[in-house]
Amino acid sequence: MVDNTLDEHISSIQIRDLAFGYKGPLFERFNAQISAPGVYGLFGRNGTGKSTLLKLLSGLLTPSSGEISVRGFTPRQRAAEFLSQIYLLPEEFHLPDLKPEALKRNQGVFYPNFDAQLFQDYLTELQVPSDQRFSQMSLGQKKKATIAFALATLTPVLLMDEPTNGLDIVSRAQFKRLMQRPEQAKRTVLISTHQAHDLESIIKHIWFVEGGVLSLSTSMNMLGQHLAMGVADSAAELPAPEALLYTEAIGAQMAWVARRDALRADFPATPLQLELIYKALSLNPEKVLSAVHDRPTSTEVAQ
Repeated sequence: MVDNTLDEHISSIQIRDLAFGYKGPLFERFNAQISAPGVYGLFGRNGTGKSTLLKLLSGLLTPSSGEISVRGFTPRQRAAEFLSQIYLLPEEFHLPDLKPEALKRNQGVFYPNFDAQLFQDYLTELQVPSDQRFSQMSLGQKKKATIAFALATLTPVLLMDEPTNGLDIVSRAQFKRLMQRPEQAKRTVLISTHQAHDLESIIKHIWFVEGGVLSLSTSMNMLGQHLAMGVADSAAELPAPEALLYTEAIGAQMAWVARRDALRADFPATPLQLELIYKALSLNPEKVLSAVHDRPTSTEVAQ
């Protein structure tokens, strides 16, 4: 095992003034940084470039301008040492018609920290038959096999694009358990997902992409200092309109998100839920971002 590949003192990801687009601009002056290990959630509405960003970080795409550094490497150069320290688990994948043992033998050698025993442990936990060829497996089993391999590489940086899509409830719970195992704790994991509820317990820091830039990068703890949420039995129990940022019907009740600084100290609230925060950011980004960044909205400025 190569000791320096998990050096926590190396800044994992730095993005400076990134620009990229296909037929039109997708990112313009995009800046971001991850300095510490942990699980980071990458959120944004459809079409905001989350999957593209992961491909840029892994070197599969080249920026139009700007700089990307991943553990000191320039991804677009695709240096062998860089490729051994990062793993991208794409949403769409193709597996050769092999058994998991052959996958381990043929591809595990490219990752210095790959742990064959962990790979088998993960396959067992995810209930993937290790004696079957991938062509004999269901799509869900194939997806879980790719997850097991990605986790077993133990690369310092792991990028995952919608890892829980296509998994049933039991498999999603198994995935969360694997992500919380101690051997995963020193990795920098960036997960692009729409399934915020599935990853509620493991994501501690969120990135939110909006308008071609990283409009929010913060921890869940810091969000809790600016936002509050709760459930009201009636409209009369909702926070005042000037505090309210988002509401959603849950049966006969209403879930809400509000500015914490506009609520009474004794106003009944519940712990933040990532899924509700994601919905609030997606549907009312200006007001939520203004609350988090302590700045007025454009409407308030106009007044």
